[in-house]
Amino acid sequence: MKYENAKDILPASLLEEVQKYAEGKVIYIPKCTKTRGWGEASGYREKLNKRNSLICNRYSAGRSILEIAEEFYLSPETVKKIVYGNKVNLPEFSASITSADHYAKSGLGEEWVRTYLTTLGKDMPDSTEYFMSELARIPLRLISDSIKSDENMEINERGFHDVPLIVKYENNKFSVDYQQEYLRFLLNAKMNSHYAFVFARNEEYNHFQNNYGKHFQR
Repeated sequence: MKYENAKDILPASLLEEVQKYAEGKVIYIPKCTKTRGWGEASGYREKLNKRNSLICNRYSAGRSILEIAEEFYLSPETVKKIVYGNKVNLPEFSASITSADHYAKSGLGEEWVRTYLTTLGKDMPDSTEYFMSELARIPLRLISDSIKSDENMEINERGFHDVPLIVKYENNKFSVDYQQEYLRFLLNAKMNSHYAFVFARNEEYNHFQNNYGKHFQR
């Protein structure tokens, strides 16, 4: 490495400051930290990666290229490049707590719920009306009263997988609209708690979080 005389490089005022700490010494001045890549400083790249993850997930769930293009205001060719490019490290979807946890840790918990409800032929709770909680264990006693009475309902244990519950919180009450039979199965199995995503109405979210949410097990 070739050494340079600081007197030939540094301004006189800066040289005087350096001499206070290292006069007569040979020092190495490292390069500046690597410049951030495009979009990293503004956070745009992260948003773009998340959008692409959503697009890939929609496609793997059976949505057509044209449907996805219309939803995200993109050209079909752009959507094809995203879903065929294999550049997105998307968690593998399955109707399981493990898959839901992987999605949640990637910041895509809402996408897992959307995909899961699609397999049931159900719509996602309106995001303009509800806040969605993180994936957490919820005491089943809080929602046991929400089971509709049906003495003729048969429980087929083979039809169940270890999936999170999709719970709503409104009017200070918890309810399960999509998985009544599943909840009944869990209660019959004497389960005290189970993993769930909770959708609380916007105006009740603070009450839910202060009284319940912060006490749920992660």
